[in-house]
Amino acid sequence: MNRMKRTLAILLASLMLLPALAACGEADEPADTKPSSQNTAAEGDDTIPSDELPSNLNYKGDTVTFISVNDMDYDDLTGDAVEDAIYERNKAVEERLGVEINVIKEETPIDKVITAVNGGSSDYDIMVELCWRAAPKFTGNYFYNLRNTEYLDFDKPWWNQSFTDVVTYNDITFGVTGAMVLSLYRRTYVTVFNKDLFTDANQPFLYEHVENNSWTLDKQASLVPLFHRDNGNAQKDKEGDIYGFVSNDFIFVDPYWASCEVEIIRKDAAGDYEWVFTSSKLHDMAEKVLSLYYGTGDAAYIEHDDYQAEQTVMTVFSGGYAAMGTMVIQMLEDGSMRNMEQEYGVVPIPKYSEDQKTYYSQMHDGFTIACFPNTVKADRANMLSAVLEAMSSISYRIVRPVYYETTLRTKLAQDPQSAAMMDLIVDNIVIDAGFVYSHAMGSFHQGFQQLVDSGKNDAVSRYKRMTTSAQRSLEKLITELDKLGTQQ
Repeated sequence: MNRMKRTLAILLASLMLLPALAACGEADEPADTKPSSQNTAAEGDDTIPSDELPSNLNYKGDTVTFISVNDMDYDDLTGDAVEDAIYERNKAVEERLGVEINVIKEETPIDKVITAVNGGSSDYDIMVELCWRAAPKFTGNYFYNLRNTEYLDFDKPWWNQSFTDVVTYNDITFGVTGAMVLSLYRRTYVTVFNKDLFTDANQPFLYEHVENNSWTLDKQASLVPLFHRDNGNAQKDKEGDIYGFVSNDFIFVDPYWASCEVEIIRKDAAGDYEWVFTSSKLHDMAEKVLSLYYGTGDAAYIEHDDYQAEQTVMTVFSGGYAAMGTMVIQMLEDGSMRNMEQEYGVVPIPKYSEDQKTYYSQMHDGFTIACFPNTVKADRANMLSAVLEAMSSISYRIVRPVYYETTLRTKLAQDPQSAAMMDLIVDNIVIDAGFVYSHAMGSFHQGFQQLVDSGKNDAVSRYKRMTTSAQRSLEKLITELDKLGTQQ
């Protein structure tokens, strides 16, 4: 109950902050004064964190140029709640720090940045790019060490600390992600459930299982057959039959790595990467996932077409033909989900067993990260760090709550449980270096997708072949990072 009250309080306070933040004044003092713990949260609401930026930073109208795969700015208010919150956020940053924000939208920013760095150009200040494209380039000496900047406070809640911890090596951090980019939320995996079908089946909503610590893969598999109804033609139809579960054997099997605590790479006590993957734990997880997907006959609908993964799941679930489904939060923005006639709820991906401490969430590797090209000079990097810190802290207060409310179709008022679940999901995102650097290690995690597609649990033999190659790739990665560390 406290978490639900906190979420609602943040939303209400954040909505009231929109005009106030846009009107934040700027000071004329120089930018090198000591921090003064400025409180930019709503007065009297100590649930909203504050950043520690000096109150008198002023960069005299300097232009900060982003090159981004995302929409990071809008020319004016559009009437869309999320877009307007982003617009207000940027205006607040500009007025607070005395800067002008310029965003260049680019399909593959990494290509432009690499070209610019190789040519010694300073055309771009901040790159916002997909993680799977940017992270493999960390060893190429293209990016500025964010640890050498003045104002980024990685311990604040608007930064994803799991990602920061994973990519920080030899006290070097080339990229960050957090509240400033909505993909932190949009590309996180969740379970959705159809409340009407659960009510018809006399089943408690999944919130109860989450709260009772009983929301596990075994529990989900046991629920699947309770909802299955054939439409009478004895065929497995996307529309017409009722399924207990709908998913895909491609990207929607990825979240089980995190939710079941199957690690690939971990940091040791010295902060070095170490290989910790064991095929035996993956084998046990595979048994449960295969049971969920295929162990209930026709009660689950599993899409095998990689390119139709998200659309098929949305078609089946939003049409009222499935009691449960796996999605990424971004799918809840789709018109089919917004216009769904029945009410749905949101909970985490189930965990491995009740012995597990909590529910862990995973992001699809298409989430975005922010980096500075290494052509940025030290003084300018400090200014850019202030811009990123301000943008992220304000996003945490005004963009995130509005995004929650819009995504859940105003369910923060109608369904406070789903709002609390969203906090539980996002607050427990974990990131494995095996995913961050997956494309540098032969897409190691995707072997599990192929296993689930085959329906055969050959985890031990399959990953025996893959592990040797991946370990060699990790050793190469470590060597390159160590070499880079001597140059910073």
